[in-house]
Amino acid sequence: MSDAGPARLPAAARRAGIIEAADAEFAAHGLAGTRLEAIAGRAGISHPRIVQMFGSKRKLFLEVVHAAFDRIEAAFAGAEPKLAALGVAYVRLLRSDPTVGLVVLQGYAAAADDPVREAVRRRHLALMDTIARLTGADALQVRTFFATGLVQTVSTALELPEPRADAAWSAWILDLADTSGGS
Repeated sequence: MSDAGPARLPAAARRAGIIEAADAEFAAHGLAGTRLEAIAGRAGISHPRIVQMFGSKRKLFLEVVHAAFDRIEAAFAGAEPKLAALGVAYVRLLRSDPTVGLVVLQGYAAAADDPVREAVRRRHLALMDTIARLTGADALQVRTFFATGLVQTVSTALELPEPRADAAWSAWILDLADTSGGS
């Protein structure tokens, strides 16, 4: 009928495509190392369109970071409310969606930027509260959970060879934390 070119995507689909492209770029290169032109190329749109939709690279980065934290919280919401079970859910998420851990690490790495530090701090503390609420864990147990999660995140991000003792060690530590009782 018409050769008008490719069909225009609805705004929500275009936005989701940009965030998906940004997720991959920010996971690989961080806030400082990612170019909006690379995200635009990956998303098949123009660089000015990204600025028009998101305002700045930092704002887009923060949307990607928030989305990563959201995926972690969703994984926890679907797990048995015990530290060890949340740990298993987190490892499964890291293995099925490796950008999650990388984006969170990039969020921590960009903490020299004040607005990023504040946003990541809020999400980190909210995630700690979520874990305590879901499991009844005390502050020490939650910190233990985060420590073992960091080991899992780094092992996944570095693609360390299997078999590794990290998963077994983390499960053992979290089982100990689960049985030590909350306050």
